[in-house]
Order: sequence, then C-alpha cells, then structure tokens
Amino acid sequence: MSSTWASRVARTWFFAMAGFAARDGLARESLKICGAPLPPYSYLKNGVAAGIDVAVAHAVFDAIGVPFKVDIAPFARCQLELQTGQADVVLNFSQTPERKAIAYFPKTAVWRISYVFFTNAATKAHYDIRGLLDARKSGLRIGIVRGASYHAEFWNVFPMRDAMLNEGYDPALIAAPDTRENFHQLALNHIQLFPQDLAAGLWSAKQNRQTPLWYDTVLFSKEYPNGFSKASTFSNARYANIEALMRDYDSRLEAFKKTPRYRALFAQPR
Repeated sequence: MSSTWASRVARTWFFAMAGFAARDGLARESLKICGAPLPPYSYLKNGVAAGIDVAVAHAVFDAIGVPFKVDIAPFARCQLELQTGQADVVLNFSQTPERKAIAYFPKTAVWRISYVFFTNAATKAHYDIRGLLDARKSGLRIGIVRGASYHAEFWNVFPMRDAMLNEGYDPALIAAPDTRENFHQLALNHIQLFPQDLAAGLWSAKQNRQTPLWYDTVLFSKEYPNGFSKASTFSNARYANIEALMRDYDSRLEAFKKTPRYRALFAQPR
C-alpha cells in the first residue's frame, strides 16, 4: 500500500467520522464558514479573517442577525468540511454537477472573475502562450490549487487521469494547497504557468515579494457563489434549516450588489 493511498484513506475516514458527528449533533444557530486563502477575496489579516467575501458575508448575515465565524483553510479541506456538515458555508464555491450533490447554490454569485496565466521571467522570455492549447503544446508544468474546479474548457485540455497517479491530474499539472504556494513554485521554476484571477494573482505575488508576470489572454471567466452545505445542522427561530437561510441570503445579496457599498469593496485596497 502506498503512503499516498494510505493518507487518502485516513483522511476520508477522519472526515466521514466527523461528518457523522456533525449530523448527529444538535442544531446550531451560528454558522461556520470556511474560505480558502485567496486575497483580496478571503485571507487572514493579523490572525482574523478578512477580504471582500468576508465583508459581503457581514453585510448579509449581520443584517439578519445570524452570527458566524470564518475559518481560512486549504480549499480541499473546506470542501470536505462542507460535505460532512462541519462547515455550513464555503466561500468561492463555483457550481459543478458533483458539487450540487453536497451543496445548495444561491442564484446570485458574489462576484465574477477572469483567469489568466501567471508565469516567471524565464518562461515569458522564451514562450508566447496565448491560451490553453498553447500551454498544452508547450510541455510546461502548470500549477493548480488542489480541489479547485477551474472550468470545463480547462479540463477538456488537461483531462483527469488515473486517480492513483499524480492525484488523478494530468501529468502536466502540479497541485498545491493554495495560490501563494503556487507563486512560490513559480519563483523556483518548479512550475512555469499558473492560472489565476488577475487581482488574486497580483496580491499573492506581492505577498511573496515577487514581480508579477502574466500573459494577457483570458483563459476563461466564471462566477463564484457561496455553497451552503446539504449536511448542515443550522436552524434557528427564523430559519428552519440551511436551505431556508440560503433563500433569504440570495435575495439580500442580490440587493446588496446594487449598492455603492458593494462596489466600494472592489475599489479599495484591503
């Protein structure tokens, strides 16, 4: 038995047991929200969760009197906690058919972003990458965030493979826990390309004290709603369950996005 396979089994068992505990426990009236480190959208600032997504959560949930706590953790962990009911809500959780089995999705997304390829100086000097197919043909190594859904166009070019090899990813893809680690790998030239939203990429490069370099071609665009756990035990006097809360959240988020306060979140440094 390989150590990688054994660690997967152990992790699956741990979260399964935690999930049983979450579902068998009493209903809770406060929310646990999990968000991956993706500044300026969600990150830790002096040990406290901050960012655009956290500000939006406060704008909606504070207005309806629902207390919450945001944990910043690797995306793969957030998704597992959502599946087991340990987390009631996950930030930046785009819809896929698989995710619809474990989460309710509001109609209103928090924001929409476009992805580009970030790179390093050596790669930019020798390669003219104008899209996903160019990246495929180049033979360059591409960093990704473990568990992230990206886009159907991305997976058409880099399809999933045997789950026992390279975590199931195409051999050209190298998975890391978050955006910041991918920028570290870019600096070391362990990877040569990394698809990311421009704002998040610029922030992470700054955190790593790197000069950001990227290709201007937009690879794909997508909306990011928050996902609400189908295994959640949330309930209070106003909302019978997490689905009822999500419906009210949806209408209030739609209204909030039309306000100057929402637009200001994207205009100010955080």
